[in-house]
Amino acid sequence: MTKARLVFDLDGTLLDSIPSLVAAGNALLAELGRPSIDLDTGRGFVGHGVVRLVESLLNHTGGIPGDLDPHVERFREIYGADPVTGTVVYPGVHEALSALAAAGHGLGVCTQKPNGPAIDLLQQLALMPPITGFTGGDSLAVMKPDPAMLRHTADQLSGDVTIMIGDSETDAETARRGGVPFLLHTEGYRLAEITDLPHVAAFSDFAELPGLVAAVLDGDAAA
Repeated sequence: MTKARLVFDLDGTLLDSIPSLVAAGNALLAELGRPSIDLDTGRGFVGHGVVRLVESLLNHTGGIPGDLDPHVERFREIYGADPVTGTVVYPGVHEALSALAAAGHGLGVCTQKPNGPAIDLLQQLALMPPITGFTGGDSLAVMKPDPAMLRHTADQLSGDVTIMIGDSETDAETARRGGVPFLLHTEGYRLAEITDLPHVAAFSDFAELPGLVAAVLDGDAAA
């Protein structure tokens, strides 16, 4: 039986982390005497890595005061101190991952999030294990949509066919560049319409995921 190497995005795919990221961003803005942002605004800043996130926060609230790097490091300190509070696992994720692992598929995460907070979240929210493969924002010299991140994760897993599961334009482009099927989680942080993202199938409920993986492996999945 064909087995898959399943490579998951993290924020907006397995986890709803917007509240914790926005809280850390607002703490940084408060230190700078800036106004806070709301969750909807923060949603548009997530998914491109911490540097882009902080850059967006600062530009949205008056511009970057001097060098960006110290503000990025300060955000890392604030968020890294407590990435878990306010972050929740999407319904059905634990059950779906357990079923997929029991079926013999390899599970990995490929995220722009810094390695430390990402691994803390995966471990404290009982996702690692069954997830065993990991590539984070500090792992390589490149970020998604460079397919090197996807391949780095897949190489840590056993299986015959790589499938990427994500929620955003960046994830869809990563899968496209990597030449692998893409399953779209529709309840995440994408800004584009579903029809504008290349995918072999879309799902809103993680209970659907094991069946979709089986369909991809059987060649029966349809967008």
